[in-house]
Amino acid sequence: MYQNQFNQQGNQQFFSQPPEILSTKDSLYISDALSWELLAAKKAHKMAGECQDPQIRQKLEQLGTMHQRHYQTLLNHFQPQQQYQASQSYTQKYQ
Repeated sequence: MYQNQFNQQGNQQFFSQPPEILSTKDSLYISDALSWELLAAKKAHKMAGECQDPQIRQKLEQLGTMHQRHYQTLLNHFQPQQQYQASQSYTQKYQ
């Protein structure tokens, strides 16, 4: 039986841990979110490399790092057993 603690803020509820079993719809949404975060991280890092202004470059790098963290968080929830491999692959490609 699925048991999970949740927190409530205003009218929104969120779980502190992902469910043990994900529905197909959940899996597809997480897969899309992973794609979006990875694309955003790639674009931010690419633009930072092309930017001449140091302040803008720094902000773009921060943005890319934020999206990389979001990607890694989603990936950890989606595939915890492959966490290390994905982290190494991403780090080698984009840093």
